[in-house]
Amino acid sequence: MEKVEHDKVLQDENGKMQFDFSKALSVFEPHTLASMYSEYLSDVDFVVEDERKLICLEYKNANIKNADNPQAFQKKIEEEPFWKRVARKFYGTMFLVWACNKNQADKPVQYVLLMETNLGMDEALKKRLIAKLLTHLPFSYRMRREICRHVIDEFLFVDLEGWKAKYPQYPISYIETGQETCF
Repeated sequence: MEKVEHDKVLQDENGKMQFDFSKALSVFEPHTLASMYSEYLSDVDFVVEDERKLICLEYKNANIKNADNPQAFQKKIEEEPFWKRVARKFYGTMFLVWACNKNQADKPVQYVLLMETNLGMDEALKKRLIAKLLTHLPFSYRMRREICRHVIDEFLFVDLEGWKAKYPQYPISYIETGQETCF
């Protein structure tokens, strides 16, 4: 039987979802540090280090039971300020990653936006949303000689099924009263 490291089994900020990162080398939750200077810093939900990369994971879900106003969330994701805030979370997180001496091996950095909505996203909408965010992320630094560390190497926009396919080693489950439903 495989040992589960409970300090690597975490919940989202609403206590609705459980993320099992017990197979990761480390997991960092930058929220407490970011909230000290919340006027300047935003943060992703989890920073997961595995053997090959550092995954900055931002989780958004308006598709859960009893979600507060999912229609408002759907409208919000079409607007530019939402994507600027999502990008800002990456910048604040990377500042904290470096300040806390994380990613010492300078592994490639992947930003993953895991988003669930009942929007019914087709590929065209998904591409439009990705294009909006890509304009705000620092991919241009990869071309600069004076930048000596990995800043961002890849961005992924996935739903729960996409996460399950790409990261089966990190299962996510709904937390329901007394029971969990796994993906």
